[in-house]
Amino acid sequence: MLKIATFLFAIFVLNEARYHRYFDPQNELIETKWMDRKVVGNSGRIVNGEPADIADFPYMLVLIDLVRGGFRCGASVISLHWSLSAAHCTDIGTPYHMVNFRGGSTNRSNGGFIFFVQQYWNHPLYGHPDNARRLAYDISILRTQSDSPMQGLHVAPVALPPNCNNDVCCNICGGTTIVVTGWGVTETGSTSQTLRQLTAPVMSLAECDRIWGRMGPSFFCKATINGRDTCGGDSGSPLVTGTGSGRVQHGVVSFGSTVCGDGAPSVNIRIEHSIIRDWIRQLSGV
Repeated sequence: MLKIATFLFAIFVLNEARYHRYFDPQNELIETKWMDRKVVGNSGRIVNGEPADIADFPYMLVLIDLVRGGFRCGASVISLHWSLSAAHCTDIGTPYHMVNFRGGSTNRSNGGFIFFVQQYWNHPLYGHPDNARRLAYDISILRTQSDSPMQGLHVAPVALPPNCNNDVCCNICGGTTIVVTGWGVTETGSTSQTLRQLTAPVMSLAECDRIWGRMGPSFFCKATINGRDTCGGDSGSPLVTGTGSGRVQHGVVSFGSTVCGDGAPSVNIRIEHSIIRDWIRQLSGV
């Protein structure tokens, strides 16, 4: 049905005997010893998803980069002035005043409200050379200007999970049903003007590690069922559990297979991991 696009820089994994090469968000060629697997790329389209209404997902935001032509990624409202997205969405040097949000609209190009960003921060461990994965801690926090609170019709924050002090957290264990929403590339090859959604189970950490190699505690995988997947274009979009005002955001879309819906799981940032959750709380108070 659809593929959502939140901009995601492509990661290409070449299927070689033991070594694989991929391009990270800075377009640096890196060799890894990860297990053999299919071509990979940052996640972002919702493939075979369904139409969604912003009234049901009022925390959804379009991240707009005015330097690079507009729609770039998804994001989420977590309080009046604070939001979350993926670090690789903001790690591009765009001046703060050239980044906006659109909220309160099912259509990503018109309607709703425009909110103006004052500043954004990428997680301090994102892109750190000691990380086994260059996309580890791929999460950013953005603050809107004091005179640009994120409020209005169909604009409301989503709750965040509590801190988890263990490497393996079970608020979103394997089998947990999770919902992801976003605007992005559909199966027609064009980005969707209207919001899309899909529901899928979280994959067990063991199965995720088997497919992708050791992922580490800052990630979790979403399974692909019957071709339903996120794919190149929906970076930064939230993954949530629950319904209505009881929704909780557990993840941020990060990367996945370039062959969308081929069965390989998409990989997402785990918000409840203590190194991530503490950073969000310390910076935003949320």
